Amino acid sequence: MRAYKPSELTQLKRNLSQRRWRQAILLRGEQAWCTEQLSYLQQDINEPWHVLSTNEQLNHAQWPTHLHQILGQEHSNAAYDCFSGFFADKLAALSGTVSAGGLLVIIMPEDTSHFVDPGISKLVSYGYHTPATSHFWAWLEQQLSNTQFINVCQSVSFNALRPNWPTIHSETFASAQQHQQQVIERIKAVAKGPENCPLLISADRGRGKSSALGLAAAHLSGQAIILCAIQRRAVSSAFKHLALARGLPEPDDHIHHLDNLTYMPPDRVVQEQPQCDTLFVDEAATLPIPILKTLLKMYPRVVFASTLVGYEGSGRGYTLRFKKFLDKHYPSHSESLLHIPFRFANGDPLEQGISRLLALDSACNELALTDTSVVHKKISVTELLTKPELLKQVFALLVLAHYQTSTNDFRQLLDAPGQQLFITLHKDQLVGVALVMNEGGFDKDLANQIARGQRRPQGHLLAQSLAQLAGKGAIAQLHSARIVRIAIHPDAQHLGIGTALISYIEMACKRDHFDILGTSFGAYGALVQFWQRLGFHSLKLGFKRDHVSGEHSLLMAKALSNEGDAGLGPIIKQWQRDATYILPHFFANIGSDLTAKLLSENSDIDSENDDMEPLCRFARGELAFIHAFAPLMRFTSNNPAVLEQLDEQQQRLLAQLKAKNCTQIKHKHSKKQFNLLLMALVQSVIAQRL
Repeated sequence: MRAYKPSELTQLKRNLSQRRWRQAILLRGEQAWCTEQLSYLQQDINEPWHVLSTNEQLNHAQWPTHLHQILGQEHSNAAYDCFSGFFADKLAALSGTVSAGGLLVIIMPEDTSHFVDPGISKLVSYGYHTPATSHFWAWLEQQLSNTQFINVCQSVSFNALRPNWPTIHSETFASAQQHQQQVIERIKAVAKGPENCPLLISADRGRGKSSALGLAAAHLSGQAIILCAIQRRAVSSAFKHLALARGLPEPDDHIHHLDNLTYMPPDRVVQEQPQCDTLFVDEAATLPIPILKTLLKMYPRVVFASTLVGYEGSGRGYTLRFKKFLDKHYPSHSESLLHIPFRFANGDPLEQGISRLLALDSACNELALTDTSVVHKKISVTELLTKPELLKQVFALLVLAHYQTSTNDFRQLLDAPGQQLFITLHKDQLVGVALVMNEGGFDKDLANQIARGQRRPQGHLLAQSLAQLAGKGAIAQLHSARIVRIAIHPDAQHLGIGTALISYIEMACKRDHFDILGTSFGAYGALVQFWQRLGFHSLKLGFKRDHVSGEHSLLMAKALSNEGDAGLGPIIKQWQRDATYILPHFFANIGSDLTAKLLSENSDIDSENDDMEPLCRFARGELAFIHAFAPLMRFTSNNPAVLEQLDEQQQRLLAQLKAKNCTQIKHKHSKKQFNLLLMALVQSVIAQRL
């Protein structure tokens, strides 16, 4: 039985179409009841539906693994099943795909006070219990009362589908078209203008950036244009609007070439380097920044378009890092902002409601510093929920200061167990914030398995890395604290506030009997020096560059107890011994400033330390070769007689390892073949020693 009147649903859809708005309906009740009601809605609205759910009983249900599988599409109506797990980035992205006049149906329990959805499992580190209640759901309920969403509840026989909308609506479609046309002219100017003047188009969801690319292609009929994006269906709108402008049949998602526009994924563009007059890159913020730089080198005329709201997860990296790169190397680049909604009208209830629910409207307030006096304090999530404006300021500062923040991080801030939140205030104004995760404390058996590389329990990045570097489980039994994020308001930077906040965190962790304090971040010279001044030591440099920042992740830590000092000491010394070998062979492309900072920690190291242990650990598959490389170089240099016992291929490989960047050698072999050659070489060296 329907819990609403079909006639009211018809009227609601008619009103939405007239206003060019979209509306959210909350189906609140038991899962089976919600499934039934969604089925009724799908029957009564004879339009296409896009449903995100793991429930196979729901029509058209699918559950994409990656966010880019949702982005860049348009749907008449959509539904999100919270019983399948609440992932804020998926809901936000899905809401952006709904067209004007459409509905977004959200399936959820009527009483969420004790609702623990499957999505929370991604936030719970090993050793912590899943919370019985969710602070995030408490926040959602708190904010839902301030939205124009429609509730359809199981406890109510008939639910009215009459939203409380404002009576005046002034936004016109013509103004949105005019605004978009200005951007199209900017795209055409890049395509026909001088080389190396790239254009960056930024927009909130639904502002018509993808359609602008398609319409611009229609105006550039004499040019060959490549449209680059991770997935073809993410650029469906561009192909659709090109077809409309040229009077062609609407293309389906399988067509990769239409008129003068060709779709190619970024990896193929980089590998094949096809010829074109202009390159369009859609959803650029979802691509690794090194790839964006490569595309700029390959093509003289490039247009980048991207959505910069937080749920893509990498928008900040695109803004902060890529923009800096363009300012320095492409001073003639230009920017264009699409701010008037195109797919729907201004004042859209769905956009406003989702922004409020998921804190997408969070923005840092201007700071009025009268002096440098500040107060540091540890604050609980429970207290933050009573101060929603402070909570939004905390999240806004984290987003502003970090290049890789997603809407999922907002939920993690509220629901992840085993974390500590520290804030810095200046006369009730938020100046700084730091998020710290509690790690380690494993039992002996599990700690030893981690050290041998046999187990990798969820979370505990610092504790697990230390155990694997040391090759001893004892250090994973200690209690570690990892500074996940630290952010200081831009108006209060370079005043020593960040240093003071970290010192406060250190004292709090000592008081709570933590043994080690650590952090991991995308490394560059000035930032490494900052942590070094605070007494942190480098322990490990990640082999692969971060896909967003383009930097290598550096792990640093300092001891807070005698036990921590005993555990960290050998790892610190190992890094200092190995750095002069590792950096030129594995990290030849990092900046000289960063190299100098990493090598500056070197001290007088006992050259008699035994290198056989890391070699044996590599031979047993417990350690990556990067950590056995320096011991192999030292041991073979100090024991030249060993070389005579190696076969010709092994001698040649060893000579290449000493003379060349390891990456250059690896490219000549398959990954499996290269690893087998390394393993055989090390095993032969070990056999000679034994």
